[in-house]
Amino acid sequence: MPQTMRQIATFMSIMLLLTVISQIIYTMTLSGVGIVEGWPLRSTIWTIELLLFTAIAIASLVGLVRSSDMQLGWSALVVAGLVNMVQSGIGLSMFLPATKAGEEFAPLMGTVLAGSFLFYYLAKVVLGLAAVFFGLSLFRNGETIGRVVGLVSLIAGVIAIALNVAAVRLGLGAVPLAGASGAIATFFAGCAIWYSARQVE
Repeated sequence: MPQTMRQIATFMSIMLLLTVISQIIYTMTLSGVGIVEGWPLRSTIWTIELLLFTAIAIASLVGLVRSSDMQLGWSALVVAGLVNMVQSGIGLSMFLPATKAGEEFAPLMGTVLAGSFLFYYLAKVVLGLAAVFFGLSLFRNGETIGRVVGLVSLIAGVIAIALNVAAVRLGLGAVPLAGASGAIATFFAGCAIWYSARQVE
């Protein structure tokens, strides 16, 4: 595992970027594909994401312990990693059996799906918070380029928080917009963390 704050921040930015890439691949290849038909690829992507979010949660705990001024940002990443682990776990363990149970169990599948996406939205809210915290810190303490990156991260985080808090109540119909805003906020949070790493030590 990374030992210094520079290494932790670099590692974290890479992990966040990989989660964004996995979401893009998922959307491009599995949009509109049924659970059973797309299960081999779907379960592979979800397994990779489960491992990525586990790594994010662990590394964020290290960052939280070692950080002297960004406890809120690292705490948000810890929570985001844990919530995403739950969301991925629900998909991997419950989606296929609930789908194969048949039409008479369709309400059960609907319940599982709704629960999964509640955690999905919640994770995006917390990732938005991380983007806000790290972006604000970079905006306050960075030079010109760093301040721009920080400001964009801050704005992306606020938008993701607003859309995904609304999505918690709106349900599945809000997935595309809320998910996209969360992915953008995750990307810029990773950029802010990476840029901050250049100023550490």
